[in-house]
Amino acid sequence: MGFAVQPIFTTTQAIWFAVLLTFGVAVQLAFSPRRRAMMGGLKFAMASALVAAPAAAGITLVRGAYRLGYLEEGRGVLEANLRSVVWMSGAIFAGQMAMRFLPPMSWLARDLRAAGSAVWSERLGRWFGRPQ
Repeated sequence: MGFAVQPIFTTTQAIWFAVLLTFGVAVQLAFSPRRRAMMGGLKFAMASALVAAPAAAGITLVRGAYRLGYLEEGRGVLEANLRSVVWMSGAIFAGQMAMRFLPPMSWLARDLRAAGSAVWSERLGRWFGRPQ
């Protein structure tokens, strides 16, 4: 028993995945100096990449591959797009669950959440005039 449709993976999808993932990590590194300082640059970059990977892979790799598979099967553009969204959503959900609960990825995600929580606690404390 196989899938309802065979996904078609292309080099373009892999390139877009790499571009989106690199862009996401670069934005995190550029605009999160406190989290980066708390965790260290390399650990912060790895954690950011692991957190961003399921969404980037779901959008570029999974959705693109299934969309092409459905188009190759002879489905219309609208139907191929709508059916591929289901695969994309499932892949993103499964990837996020893996990042959240499977070590060592869960450890990095936990550290990233803890750093974010510390930054926001400090920030809200400043905004509401709590002593530091």
